Amino acid sequence: MAESDQRSAVVKALKKLDAVAVENPAYPGTPDVNYAEGWIELKWMRRWPARQDTIVKLDHYTNQQKIFAVRRRRAGGNCWLLLQVRNQWLLFDGAVAATRLNKSTAKELHDCAHKVWADGLNREELLCCVSLDMKPYIFSADDFK
Repeated sequence: MAESDQRSAVVKALKKLDAVAVENPAYPGTPDVNYAEGWIELKWMRRWPARQDTIVKLDHYTNQQKIFAVRRRRAGGNCWLLLQVRNQWLLFDGAVAATRLNKSTAKELHDCAHKVWADGLNREELLCCVSLDMKPYIFSADDFK
């Protein structure tokens, strides 16, 4: 699935929350989708690493994107990251993603995801998940080393 297809699927799933795709070169790190209650950064990989002990690397997950997510969560807003790997979709709190992506194995990512859909995105469940009022994520400066 191309990133544009992924973005279209998420915007359609969150239509009730007035979701829009965002292309914003004016502010680095701005997530891909905005909706009435927050933001969602979209990421995808063709496949999981072959070895179970390999750290999952998303080279296209920038420091600006991590900072945006952590700042927004610290301020009490909703910010998520939705990762697609083949037909699997993993939803992460944005601050959790900022501290765990590029440092964890596939199993560890599955364990810390807010929700995992093993066989395609469930639009109704996504709508419910991202409209929850979540407590701010507590993190330390060590999370970014």
